[in-house]
Amino acid sequence: MFGETFKSYVFVQIGIVDAGIFKGAQEIEHLRQHVDAQMNRYVEFMKREGFYAESYASVGTDVVEEILKLAPTILQRFPQSIFFGGQLVFPEETVLTRWLHNYIVFSTQRRLYSCVIPFMIVPIRV
Repeated sequence: MFGETFKSYVFVQIGIVDAGIFKGAQEIEHLRQHVDAQMNRYVEFMKREGFYAESYASVGTDVVEEILKLAPTILQRFPQSIFFGGQLVFPEETVLTRWLHNYIVFSTQRRLYSCVIPFMIVPIRV
């Protein structure tokens, strides 16, 4: 209809390969399958709600780098995209929670901004 905007949702998830996962090709493939299964749940939910949705997933050691690899593909398919990232908000923040949970979203924001890609941080209360 005239004046309505078509909304598409693209979900991105990165499976992190760390020392606990890196025990061989079979474990990495298991991680990839797990990530794909999670993404399919989100896509199917959005489709049931009447929205168009796709997902992009990757597996790697650096979340930010993997997102930067996927971003051009997503932007080519959906040129008006705005990327969102969740920031965990704890009732009582400690040095440990700040160190463990603040790096990725802000690093991603900084890197995407340097590529002139819009990125919004959404607080997620824990």
